[in-house]
Amino acid sequence: MTRSGYLLLFVLMLFPYKSHCQGIKPVMVYTKIDSIARTVQYQGDICRLTNELTAPYPEKLAKARAIFIWITENIRYDYKFVNKGKTITPPPCKTGANCEAILQDWERNYLDKILRKKKAICNGYSRLFKRMCNLAGIRCEIIDGYTKTKHYQVGTAGSVNHAWNAVWLDSSWQLADATWASGTCEETSTGKLRPFEKQYDDYYWLTSFHDFTRNHYPKDGRWVFEDNYTKEKFANNPFYEPGYISNIQLLSPGSGVITAKKGDTIHFVIKYTDLVDKVQINSNLFRNLAVEKKIKISRRRSVRVTDTFALNKQRYTPFTRNGNRYLFDYVVTDPFLNYVEILFDYRRMLRFRIMVEKI
Repeated sequence: MTRSGYLLLFVLMLFPYKSHCQGIKPVMVYTKIDSIARTVQYQGDICRLTNELTAPYPEKLAKARAIFIWITENIRYDYKFVNKGKTITPPPCKTGANCEAILQDWERNYLDKILRKKKAICNGYSRLFKRMCNLAGIRCEIIDGYTKTKHYQVGTAGSVNHAWNAVWLDSSWQLADATWASGTCEETSTGKLRPFEKQYDDYYWLTSFHDFTRNHYPKDGRWVFEDNYTKEKFANNPFYEPGYISNIQLLSPGSGVITAKKGDTIHFVIKYTDLVDKVQINSNLFRNLAVEKKIKISRRRSVRVTDTFALNKQRYTPFTRNGNRYLFDYVVTDPFLNYVEILFDYRRMLRFRIMVEKI
């Protein structure tokens, strides 16, 4: 083992692992691995790139981390490709042809194009991560499945529209999504994607199955790691705002679809890592006005400013804080209520679907 290998092993021993159900996200510092991976340049050869990223580390965890960080740092989401309505489809294979060789050749060219252009959609991110892990001697598979990306998707699983990875580490399958970890694309009012904004999110690196399935669910049942966890349960999850999902844990109610009668009180208990000054609840019956607005100061530049009028019209919900738990109630007063959204300090955190029983 090289000197750097002994040093990394020593560091790994210093930091114990945090226990997760089907997840081994360790309490360790990845800083050195990440900073080195971000400096590595692609020089036209995926094998050379993978070797340069992984050779310094004997542990598969460190190798996989270096690959993951390089991809999320260097590959941008191809929002223009998505906006054109295009899809990635391997070539058809005629009877009697060497289908495996045809597919391998297609994928080799496809990944080469991704590495040259530094752009991909989820299919490309997941294929590239799998290929580089395999080259490094790490078992890795692609998972196709359902995701929650829209606030109105509470109560429905939607369609199979995404791909991520399972990687074999520490004698178990771990989950990772390089696409969602790399950054985000906001949507316009017409449903088109805005330009990709690179913003690394470590939440999607070796996430426990329990946390991962807040907004991911596999098409293939063999990737379901919890007994009795069904697509219906996934569909009934609340919508978690992507930028805050790592900081929030819903303790009550137990589902994102809430059945209630007029006059019922819904008790919310939410665990949140940051301090919250104000809690609000929006619904289809009442929405607080946005407290910020954009003002254009030049042809290409705009700034956000506080809307004083909107700020004076806000409604706030009383709450109790117990450590990092926030407790508050919502009374169902109208049979036409069909959703509520929880806001912390004017930012949406969660959305629930409400089904009011008719008396």
